[in-house]
Amino acid sequence: MSRFIQLWLTGILLVIGGCLATGAEEARVIQNAGNTNTVCNIKWQLVRLRVNGAAIPIQRPTDFTFLCNRDGNVMGRSGINTYRGELQVTDNGQLLWDTSSFVSTKMGGPAQLLQQEHTYLRALSGTRQAFTKSRGKRLILRDASGDIYIEYVRAGS
Repeated sequence: MSRFIQLWLTGILLVIGGCLATGAEEARVIQNAGNTNTVCNIKWQLVRLRVNGAAIPIQRPTDFTFLCNRDGNVMGRSGINTYRGELQVTDNGQLLWDTSSFVSTKMGGPAQLLQQEHTYLRALSGTRQAFTKSRGKRLILRDASGDIYIEYVRAGS
């Protein structure tokens, strides 16, 4: 093989290798443990709900919100109704729910919407960890095993 063809093939292989290496690298998603400052005093809007690893379709996710304050009060919309309760967010992202304080209004509505609401509220009360990602623009609430996974974005974002 001529020296020219060898150099040409080497150049082509280097270009192809460089392209493959660039495409194989993905941006790392960084999650940080939530705390009172990163979770509370921000209104969050639902974007994703998974229970037992399965995605739960939500007809109007904008009707599902989460908001807590630094005093431990939690409130939000759960589709048709509103809910409230008490919660402590520790510095390492643990969620400590006062389940006896958890209440919801009881307005009626279509059975399918009431079922989504019931699923959401049960999942929410089962969360035990809070994480933020995307530079604090997303909030993840989940249980320790990851079977319950609720993802929110900042409302208005």
